[in-house]
Amino acid sequence: MNEELIVLLHNDLDAFGSQLNIEYKMPNVRKKYFYTNYGDLPKKVQEIEDYIKQHGNTHCLMADVSWSTHPNELHIMCNMFQKITLIDHHLYPNGFFDNYPKLKVHWDKSKCATLLCYEYFNNQNDNLYKLSKLIDVYDIWQDSHPAFDISQDLNRFFWEIGMQKFVNDCISSGYTLPYYYKSVVDSITARYTEAIEKYENRKLIHRTEKITLAFVDDWFNEILVQEMKKEKDFVINATSFGIMKIRINNKANITSEMKDNLRLILTGTKDIGHQNAFTYKMKNSVSFENVMNEMKYIVQNINDICYKDKI
Repeated sequence: MNEELIVLLHNDLDAFGSQLNIEYKMPNVRKKYFYTNYGDLPKKVQEIEDYIKQHGNTHCLMADVSWSTHPNELHIMCNMFQKITLIDHHLYPNGFFDNYPKLKVHWDKSKCATLLCYEYFNNQNDNLYKLSKLIDVYDIWQDSHPAFDISQDLNRFFWEIGMQKFVNDCISSGYTLPYYYKSVVDSITARYTEAIEKYENRKLIHRTEKITLAFVDDWFNEILVQEMKKEKDFVINATSFGIMKIRINNKANITSEMKDNLRLILTGTKDIGHQNAFTYKMKNSVSFENVMNEMKYIVQNINDICYKDKI
């Protein structure tokens, strides 16, 4: 038996917070990490299959990976391993995991995967707990939490220094943020402030009473936070790659049924992402006209579903 553990994670802050908890629990266990951006999930499953054919791995741990739109790939994953565990917080249809009797599942949509990993492994470290809680504030978008703005800084820092450096330097700093954290955050703040001003001047950010549209590839989170503070119900991003991001204000008077219907119409399933945040790639080829039409389609459906009876 190969005692090397296969680990499959998402590729964002929550995933690498999960990795910190995995490393704290199992520092001496050999691991082979794979990371997915969801769009390449079938490819990653194939890479894992190719890897274990060569190395004979029998155990797999997955965290912060959403399988609701990839049930066949999850079946393939379960068939590969003697033992396989999923720690996750994304939305799934009722009874989804009943189809995977071998899969051990630790699931809770009210917490981020990082915090779920901390609890699942029964980790006991004050620094790691504080960091895990801060990641939870960011990932679950607790915008009323006193540490919300700090959590935004943490996410920016993570993407600035890079994924593996984030993990390595946090571990070497005793599972806390490294000494250079503040200087990096200050530099980022100056850059995004200047960038957003340029976006405004180029008319790449449009607003209605309840909705903000942003046609940007960078700094969307920073725009999102600012617009949510202005009490916008929806902030929507269209990238030049055809990626559409829909974010809903926690305080908006939008029912769960409305949110479900919106996800269903726009993506074909209501079990994707989170209640107030989901992302999808437009089906048509990317062009100025197609991106604008997709944005119009999103806004029209928001108006029909969420505001029709209020007009």
